[in-house]
Amino acid sequence: MSTRVNLETFISTTLANVQKSTANMSRLQEQISTGKKVNRASDDPAGARKILSLRSEDLRLDQYASNIQTATQSLDFSAAALQNTSDIVQRITELTMQGVSDSTDQNGRTIIANEINQLLETIMQSANAERLGRYTFAGTKTTTIPFVASRDSNGNISTVSYNGNRENVEYNVGPNTNTIVNLTGDEIFMQSRVFDTIVNIRDNLADGSVTFARDELDNLDVASKNILNSIAKAGGISSTLELTGNRVADTKLSLQEVLASAESADIAELVLKLTEQQSIFEASLSSGSYIFKTSILNYI
Repeated sequence: MSTRVNLETFISTTLANVQKSTANMSRLQEQISTGKKVNRASDDPAGARKILSLRSEDLRLDQYASNIQTATQSLDFSAAALQNTSDIVQRITELTMQGVSDSTDQNGRTIIANEINQLLETIMQSANAERLGRYTFAGTKTTTIPFVASRDSNGNISTVSYNGNRENVEYNVGPNTNTIVNLTGDEIFMQSRVFDTIVNIRDNLADGSVTFARDELDNLDVASKNILNSIAKAGGISSTLELTGNRVADTKLSLQEVLASAESADIAELVLKLTEQQSIFEASLSSGSYIFKTSILNYI
């Protein structure tokens, strides 16, 4: 028994084949032109999910790298300010030893006291150092000036108070990994009594109280060591951050290779597939042309 085939069925099938071939060729041409095998989620849902996950991880690595860079710059700035302070404290130590020497008269001590007073003002400036509009040694109260001086009738510093806090600023530099990136003014300047010590030395030399000025040298040495320890602490954190940054960079490089493999199209393979689709397309057109030329009487 023969089966009659409706001409409309032939036409619908032929058009469907042509449209499918056209869509496939369009997709392959897009992949060849972009160099990516997944240009939209519908191309490969599973592949698209993998690529989105890899891109998200890549963005996280970029954020880690940015945080590491910012943290390192902040620590380097703090270390530089403290190094300047350390140099000044060393100079004050030298001046104090000169001032308490029996070979120095009171006029010389007064001159030394005046120089120490100027150096004290410079230390105050370093203690209130700002970076990008934020105070470096204020703890987390970075918009509050950390050190405020009370002054005598001559305008000289008499006491210094600390308005910051002891809280740490932390940056996220890796998965579940935070790093402290600040040194608080309290631990550096207040606990070692560096301001009080320098004020006492200045005033005692100015008054001729040599013994009292000499007694402050030990306190000045403690303050100096404390500042040097803070510099070393900042350097240690910076070194750790450098190693962390290297690991992040290596991980990012590996991730980018995986991402490139997931995204990049095999151009040679795509060209072959496009050639196949073109052949299918041409065959569909050819068969359709044959069908349309056939008389409807052949199907009666």
